[in-house]
Amino acid sequence: MESKNGITAGPSMCYPDTESESSPTGILIPGIGIPYADAVRSMKNESRFQQYCQIAGFDAGYLDDPILQSGIIDTLDTHKLSYVVNCVMCDLYKKKRIRMDYVVGYSMGIYAALYCGGYYAFETGLRILEKAFELISAYCESTPYVYGMGLILGLTESEIRELLFSGVGEGIDIAVYNGKRGFVIAGIREKVHFCLQKAQASGALGVKAIHTHHPYHSPLLNEIFLPFSGYLSALSFADPSHKVLSPMDGDAVTAENAADVIAKALCTPLHFEKVIHVLANDHHVLHCYETSPIKSMRNLVRYINRHIRIHCLHEETV
Repeated sequence: MESKNGITAGPSMCYPDTESESSPTGILIPGIGIPYADAVRSMKNESRFQQYCQIAGFDAGYLDDPILQSGIIDTLDTHKLSYVVNCVMCDLYKKKRIRMDYVVGYSMGIYAALYCGGYYAFETGLRILEKAFELISAYCESTPYVYGMGLILGLTESEIRELLFSGVGEGIDIAVYNGKRGFVIAGIREKVHFCLQKAQASGALGVKAIHTHHPYHSPLLNEIFLPFSGYLSALSFADPSHKVLSPMDGDAVTAENAADVIAKALCTPLHFEKVIHVLANDHHVLHCYETSPIKSMRNLVRYINRHIRIHCLHEETV
């Protein structure tokens, strides 16, 4: 079956939470670090995708670049492609009249989340992420350090701090809380690598270095807060049509505090686990739709709350 927008849908596709029903529903938006090749292939004939790619400066040939589509390398272009894909996916869900009571953006997914929520136009979000990348890159290049990030599964926060961080001193911290035993760390690269190796030796279920030179969501980026906040303060944010929850604490983002939330999210640890609990326990959301092409949000959420069912555009719910 083919939709009006040219996106082919599977025959068993199911959308239990349309705008006509009362059940609150969430939208989950990933950041960078995941492959977008399948999404690009499925969207390449979609007029909105073509329009946004043109605005972002992507031509058709460059979109076929395997390094860009892999999404695993932290470049400005991977940030922009992630933003384009997730914004278009949100628009497709809106065309299908999927309820969007609450929107959650994971890490750099915050920019597409605020677009989805109606806080700003596509072009504004694009300028914001470009400015953020510019400031972060310039600052990191100005320091004597090389930075990095890594994923640790299977250790608790206290184990990470006592077994790993205690031996390396300052310059490293937890950047994202994905669950009781799931964390992203950020810091000086050699310290990150040391902690990943020690975590594996200490019984972690899995460790993985993230391909970036930037310590996102950590106090190591405090120096960019004021210039970034100053840039954002000159922009106008609209009252939301759909509520976006802050990735730091799960509070609803307003037009008045949107700039502050965006700026703080770059240099403050994110609590994804808490946001999901707020979504389920405070707002009673049991159905979410993810914009990720590879079920990345589903894999994160299932370790936090197995009662929330995650739906995708092209498949039956699971």
